[in-house]
Amino acid sequence: MSIEAVHDRMSAIVEAGVDMVQMELPDVNGAFRGKFYPVEKVKPTSKSAVCTVLYQLTPVDDVWTSIHSSYDNGFPDVLGQPDMETVIQLPWRENQAAVIYDVNYRDGEPFPLASRNVLRSVAERFDETGFEPRFGIEFECFVLHADRELMARGEHHEMTALGRLHNAYRLNQADEARELGVEFIRRMKAAGIVVEVFHTELGNGAIEFALAPETPIRAADNAVRAKTYFRELCAERGLVATFMAKWHAEESGCGGHVHQSLWRDGNNVFGDAASGDISALARHYLAGMLATMSDCHVIFRPFVNSYRRFDHKAWSPENVSWGYDNRSAALRVITYPSEAAVRVEHRVPGADVNPYLSLAAMLAGGHYGIVNALELVPAAEGNAVDRDSFERLPETLPAATGAFKRSDFCREYFGEEFVEHFAESRDVEWQYWCDWQKRNITRFELDRFFDTV
Repeated sequence: MSIEAVHDRMSAIVEAGVDMVQMELPDVNGAFRGKFYPVEKVKPTSKSAVCTVLYQLTPVDDVWTSIHSSYDNGFPDVLGQPDMETVIQLPWRENQAAVIYDVNYRDGEPFPLASRNVLRSVAERFDETGFEPRFGIEFECFVLHADRELMARGEHHEMTALGRLHNAYRLNQADEARELGVEFIRRMKAAGIVVEVFHTELGNGAIEFALAPETPIRAADNAVRAKTYFRELCAERGLVATFMAKWHAEESGCGGHVHQSLWRDGNNVFGDAASGDISALARHYLAGMLATMSDCHVIFRPFVNSYRRFDHKAWSPENVSWGYDNRSAALRVITYPSEAAVRVEHRVPGADVNPYLSLAAMLAGGHYGIVNALELVPAAEGNAVDRDSFERLPETLPAATGAFKRSDFCREYFGEEFVEHFAESRDVEWQYWCDWQKRNITRFELDRFFDTV
């Protein structure tokens, strides 16, 4: 964006009455952290101190230490700088705007732990191919009537779900979801984010929304913003949204599927008009994603809870597979209704992913497949999980973390420092889970052993 365009954008929001700006800063788990600034403090050259401990906070703000931020080095700051292309006005918040910040060392070098930097590095490397990737991200979640007392007691399952039915794509008896969706679509449009579809899903209170395809950084920015702003809208209405991969054992899981394609000169190059099939380029791209999927699995399933969604019966893939319009496969290839619509849907990620890292892993895999001209294995026919020829994905967080940490591919594309740090962050998550298990006697144990042994 030119200096003139930046000036015009800032002038426009000031003239609209904006006097406060919300800093939006993705953490290692993909959630926004941030601060609030008077509008005059936000300029292209502005620098804001960001404590490195931000990248060592769990989702519930447990603090852990690493070589980047510890008592030994005093938890130093790095510097945040506003990406002025991301400045948007928030019409539902009086006189407020938002801007996403990038994070660098004091000498201007990108901070390697910032997931936006990781995606940008991969995207810049992909630019060398001459193709433009486009990603359309869709999220599933569950919306319930918020009851903070029940949540404080750990009785989340006692809350009442939005709506009255369990069915997907409901129009009748879906007034609550309809009004929520209409307002959400309008809000996102005002913020420059296109929500292509919003509908009920299979499950009590289940919702899905899909975002329009965009270039990598913008697609990830829009995804994190959409999740953040949807939660805010729900809170305004006395609701709460959960994007947990599996929030209830008897309900469906929540996917974070990604549709993707490559373009050149305004044309989708994933399709082959002559054959009506996918192109040779698309086959290389898919082969690369398959070859690197196990290495990147911990990015797609980053928490202990993520592996409760590891179940093909819930249309959540279990192996490194692909197929034509096959929802049991990890990569679902769609070749209709037109050549412009040819794309692949990556079905492994849950809604709990960090979108920046999810796209980085897919794009890196696609690049690896293209530059090495990898050959694509035959497509799965029928239930992909029944095909022994497909490698099974790591089934636990420690197994997936180990594969990621050992991966030369991940270190090459994401950087040594990021791989070590992200693996350590997953080890921390696993340790908290193990510590909880040690402190708690489960209902299973009591029912099974209390008066029988």
